[in-house]
Amino acid sequence: MSGPRPAISAQLHAAGFCVLQGIVPAAKMARVSAAYDRAFAAATAPDLKVARSGGSTRLADLVTRDAEFDALYVLEPVLFACVYTIGPQFKLSSFSGRTVQPGAAAQVLHVDVRPDEDAWPLLGFIVMVDGFREDNGATRFVPGSHHAEPASVREGNQRPNDGVHVLACGEPGSVIVYLGSTWHGYAANSSGQPRRSIQGAYIPRSGTAAVQWQSRLSPETLGRLSQSARRVLAID
Repeated sequence: MSGPRPAISAQLHAAGFCVLQGIVPAAKMARVSAAYDRAFAAATAPDLKVARSGGSTRLADLVTRDAEFDALYVLEPVLFACVYTIGPQFKLSSFSGRTVQPGAAAQVLHVDVRPDEDAWPLLGFIVMVDGFREDNGATRFVPGSHHAEPASVREGNQRPNDGVHVLACGEPGSVIVYLGSTWHGYAANSSGQPRRSIQGAYIPRSGTAAVQWQSRLSPETLGRLSQSARRVLAID
């Protein structure tokens, strides 16, 4: 979906996630795609990690890697969703790249945060570098699952597949925003091609971020950051 702020908040409330179709222009996404490939090619452990299943590869901290990524964590519709979900005092907790590899099995459905953690509430976002389709590992959600019993009384943060999920599909440049208490996980990738995305999460400013940005920012990166980025990174 795309549309005005009331539509975004209504969809988040009802389903726990929302797809903002094509909000990053195609020309911008072409540059992001190239920067993504450069960043992964140059990265090493421990920032570059392959999942134990072998189904995906993740690269932590895209904030410091290329200026092409800077605008992607201060997108206005996404920041509006942050205020709706968390309130005005929020910050970026993580910002990473993830490639779902060809042949990857579906990820176990899970939630990102529990209500007894200081990162509650959490708003996640996923920028589609490649289009998300039924055959290439699009993220699946269980609509309305954020209204279920609190995660603190569940058996951990995972749940079995139960057939009620839906796929969040879109073209490159589309963005998913979702509540971290909504059950989700990527689908199987049977396409024969990798499926790339950029994803991150915002949490309350008082919470403990997954990445301590201040310790990683070089003078060069600091010099290029907008005021909006500096606020979201909570470095001012």
